[in-house]
Amino acid sequence: MSVRALAAPILFLTVVAGVFLLLALPLSVPVGPFYWDTLIYYDGAARIAAGQTPSVDFMSPGGPLGYWLFYAVLKVFPQAQGLYAASFMLLIVTGPLMALVVHDVARRNGWVALALAVPFLMFSVLPFNVEQHYPYPGADGFGIYNRQPAQLLYLLLSALLLVEARWVRVVSVAGCLLALFLIKITGFLVALPLVALAWLSGRLTARQLLAVLAAFGVVVAGLEAWNGVVGAYLRDIVRLVELNDGSMVFSLLRGVSIHLGQIVLALLLAAVLLVLERRGILAGLKAAAFLKVDRAGLSAVFDTHSAWILVAIAAGTLFESENWGGQAFIFLWPPVIRCLTDPALARGRRQLLLWVIAVAALVPAAESVAGRAMRSYVAQLRYERMVAPALGPIAAVSQHPESFERARLMRELAVAFPAYYALAADRGRLPSYIMYNEPEFQIAWLAAVAEGVSAIEAYEARTGTRFETILSLNFVNPFPYLLERRAPRYVSIGADPFRTIPPLDARTTRSLEETDLVLWPRCIETVANRRIRAIYAAGLAGRRTIALSPCWDGFVRPDPANGRSPPGGEAEVSSTLAAVGIR
Repeated sequence: MSVRALAAPILFLTVVAGVFLLLALPLSVPVGPFYWDTLIYYDGAARIAAGQTPSVDFMSPGGPLGYWLFYAVLKVFPQAQGLYAASFMLLIVTGPLMALVVHDVARRNGWVALALAVPFLMFSVLPFNVEQHYPYPGADGFGIYNRQPAQLLYLLLSALLLVEARWVRVVSVAGCLLALFLIKITGFLVALPLVALAWLSGRLTARQLLAVLAAFGVVVAGLEAWNGVVGAYLRDIVRLVELNDGSMVFSLLRGVSIHLGQIVLALLLAAVLLVLERRGILAGLKAAAFLKVDRAGLSAVFDTHSAWILVAIAAGTLFESENWGGQAFIFLWPPVIRCLTDPALARGRRQLLLWVIAVAALVPAAESVAGRAMRSYVAQLRYERMVAPALGPIAAVSQHPESFERARLMRELAVAFPAYYALAADRGRLPSYIMYNEPEFQIAWLAAVAEGVSAIEAYEARTGTRFETILSLNFVNPFPYLLERRAPRYVSIGADPFRTIPPLDARTTRSLEETDLVLWPRCIETVANRRIRAIYAAGLAGRRTIALSPCWDGFVRPDPANGRSPPGGEAEVSSTLAAVGIR
């Protein structure tokens, strides 16, 4: 074994270990659009800490693996910055697998191993999407469970196309499929054609494919036997599909339009390769027409650079059709690297043409992620860090001082002029179409959460009451994590009333009825929060309302867990709550 081949994976794993050690530092990230998506993982971690199982005890927008990994990271680094923890956590799975790939490739070509490892680490470490949803510098707290399948698909194609050791290929492919299945089902589904192409092209023999499927089946069956999570997860997927029954054609067109430049350039590269490989492909097709297909003939048709790039484009287009943010088409790197290092194509103008198109196809996504990261981190040198002790590590964020001023103004306006926001909600609209994208809204929302935590603690100290179970009628419910309490079972996390909350059933109604405190956010009232409240209304009947702070009302059970009801004299019902009969 060469020193170079051994040094490559050691160096790679050292970098991965160094990345995780960064979580022990008091880092902050510049708040960007939809930053509150990050707190979905805190909600999931708090539920896991309380003994709940994803899908079995709560519905979630992603698979269970992400919440398990985040919980594991917080156990080791409890003060870690949340977005970095959520971004790095997949390296627990992908780091060792990619090290195997790097080791195998480095035995033959160290530069190719480096070309695979560097982009993979960049996309895995930097919390930025290819797409930009707001013009000002800031990290992307959303799209995390879209970025992770793209990284896994990158690893999968690296193993299928550039690994020679059979056991490394089997272990890597099985690990990728398991992680894709448990992170996001659509990533798993688009991986299947890639695995099928590997079998047709001879890159996976029948025995290797059976080994992959057996390993996958054993783990999935083991999880199901352990706690029923797989069956519950599949049932959640069916419910999510029912809730998101939109036009597939429209979704595909939207995905294509967002990434049109990258798709066109990748198709151009595939077309050039198709021309260069036409003789072998035609010979294979001719043999098939005369029923003289053998392994060499299949390989001539299916193990071509053009075939792999075309299938990767199709898989990426399908995957991005239902994503609002992620790292689109980063998994084109392995098949493109393979074609650029093919000796049969390394001749004169032909090679120059391939390099020009390949660079044009790959660089924009890498430039977007790296460029936005550089711009954000440079801007962060002048940013102000949030001060909110009640939020713990969730407050490890920063933004321009003006954003904090505007956030304070947003709260003042919400308290002084609630009718303005109520009117927008009456019309079924937000005050601004991109309000959730704006850093000042995200900061104002975090400040409101801190206010809510302090208000609950003050109320409990004043009245001798303790709320053991807490739910916020909002997109995210960070209060159980922050107060070390429990969240109600069978209630969705990442509560989007238009996409992720199913109709109320008997067990969820009963769980809501048993919840000690349900929080209603008054800063800012939105149509989404109203709809969440309406969906859960049957489980909130009969509650009294207390005014915890200008930004928070609480719906309290008449018989809290400690047997002492809150004082009735502090009850105050806002006009917006009276609309659904909650008292």
